[in-house]
Amino acid sequence: MPASYATAPSRPLLVTASEQILDAVLRLCAGAGVEPVVCRELGAARSLWSTASVVVLGDDVLGPRAAPAPERRPDVWVVAVADPLPATWSTALAVGAEAVLVLPRDDDTLAEVLVDRADGGAGDAPVLAFVGGCGGAGASSLAAAVALCAAADRRGDGGEVLLVDGDPFGGGLDLLLGDEDAAGLRWGDLASTHGRLSGAALRRSLPRSGGLAVLSWERGLTDPARDEVVRSVLTAVRRVHDLVVVDLPRHLDDAAAEIVTRAAVLVVVVPADVRAVGAATGVVRRVSAWATDVRVVVRRRRGALPSDVVADALDLPLLATVGEDPRFRRAVEEGVGPVARHSSVRATARSVWASLGPEIAA
Repeated sequence: MPASYATAPSRPLLVTASEQILDAVLRLCAGAGVEPVVCRELGAARSLWSTASVVVLGDDVLGPRAAPAPERRPDVWVVAVADPLPATWSTALAVGAEAVLVLPRDDDTLAEVLVDRADGGAGDAPVLAFVGGCGGAGASSLAAAVALCAAADRRGDGGEVLLVDGDPFGGGLDLLLGDEDAAGLRWGDLASTHGRLSGAALRRSLPRSGGLAVLSWERGLTDPARDEVVRSVLTAVRRVHDLVVVDLPRHLDDAAAEIVTRAAVLVVVVPADVRAVGAATGVVRRVSAWATDVRVVVRRRRGALPSDVVADALDLPLLATVGEDPRFRRAVEEGVGPVARHSSVRATARSVWASLGPEIAA
């Protein structure tokens, strides 16, 4: 899994005496959710040179009379506000710059660098997705319970787990968790976003429930998130969490496909009756076209089909079986969430995480 985010990454270093370059780069830093250390010449930047997350040099500090640059290091970028002179290119090469960027033409490139370094330069967290094979299968409850188990397991390492509500018509996972009044961003707040998002800023803005970060849908919204918003959010949150657990809608649109294709494991939850298995067949067929590892959790009640029969009918590996539990339903209605002591859902969630956790970590 990605490294823990308990320690914040170092700040960017901006070296320029040009007010025009300063304003342009500060604007991009604000969008990335970072505050740079600003020096007006290279000599003053020496003590910060090796520890900065990224170094941005204005072309004005690289002239023939400028102080020599410190030792070479990665992530040095030269910026200009007009097409640079040939001498600027050779000087940039001498200090080991990655590229010479002309602002605002190359704003997107520099913004992407700043966002990545603000998020610690980490890799992508694994995604564990859940989907119901039919309506009322209990996939949302199991996804939330597994996310809570994973969060409790990771807390001692300083890691963080995010639970993502992928169903705009599901009533909201924050309501399921009993924390619908918790302050923080929901999907509706992100509807108008575009471009690359700062994972660190997003992470700080999300509500939390039981040690778990949650991105939920509000009640009453009818417009699903645009595909590009889902893609941008998922990319950002994977950079700053150790695990992302997603509850998917059964209507698997293009936005859901963005998530399924990134899932390390996709779990289909299916009640153990003939009609549910028939309905789940279409869901399994569709997700199998995108996901590389699909497994089934069977929800059984007395007199229902055996779990192995359901798994065989869907041609999926059986991950776990969860029984009907009125205590769990009462806990949700009372606002306690899927954490009722001794509930079958909680026990199954522990079993699922015990099975999948080591695989995902590996």
